Amino acid sequence: MDYIKSGKHLLEKECNALKQLATSLGNEFTQSCESINKTTGKTVFLGLGKSGHVAKKCAATFSSLGIPSFFVHAGELFHGDFGMISKNDLIIAFSYSGNTSEVVNAVKYCVQNNISTIGISGDSESLLAKTSEIHLDICVENEADHLGLAPTSSTINMMALGDALASAVSEAKKFGCNDFHRFHPGGSLGNQLESV
Repeated sequence: MDYIKSGKHLLEKECNALKQLATSLGNEFTQSCESINKTTGKTVFLGLGKSGHVAKKCAATFSSLGIPSFFVHAGELFHGDFGMISKNDLIIAFSYSGNTSEVVNAVKYCVQNNISTIGISGDSESLLAKTSEIHLDICVENEADHLGLAPTSSTINMMALGDALASAVSEAKKFGCNDFHRFHPGGSLGNQLESV
């Protein structure tokens, strides 16, 4: 077994997927950034499974860059957690297939209650794409692992797209190093920013 060859093959496939995502950014990305930027409440991320883990990381990144955010488990929303969301919030929902019932139903509920929604999936014809006000396609047709099944390219592209949204909106808000330091006063990063 050539482990290095296998590892490089996966990384190359993931890099190609990221390049495809970068070239795909267009009007929907701009609309998403503007929607996030003008939100007066919080940006609420939701997902299930691996997409849920990505959504949780994106919420942390948004918050650290000056965009107040939190994560909600899609499976818990219909059991009381909708009480965490207000009408001036914005929902960003992740589902690679775009057809995960808990995620789609949560977005439907938000739309019905006049809560802004952005859907992120790998299928522009999915239920999530058709239900969300804005949809972003992560541009992944196949996963990068040897089986073509494990969440690899899909989760990388979801996370990268979340990073791109966070950085672009943070830049638009003129969020600087001093602001960043206020949210990161401790640890090696906080120490590093002391001298900035």
